[in-house]
Amino acid sequence: MPTTLRIKITAKRQATFPAAALKALRVKPGDYLELIQDKNEWRLAPVGIDFNKLGTLQPKIAASHPPLDLARWRDTPKDHVRLRD
Repeated sequence: MPTTLRIKITAKRQATFPAAALKALRVKPGDYLELIQDKNEWRLAPVGIDFNKLGTLQPKIAASHPPLDLARWRDTPKDHVRLRD
């Protein structure tokens, strides 16, 4: 049986998601979601990293710089105000 969660839409078209939905999507404050239409269905998915946008930075990264450990970075506490777009 599918799980159903309600999402409230405010007068300003803002959405309030239940904590269980955000946990299932593995998103945190400041993350983005995509609303995807597939035939007659709609689905939400977390937005991943657009590696095409990172390609222009490659020459600016020193060859000796260690690769980013994304899982470790996600698990460390952050000041979300400083990380906003």
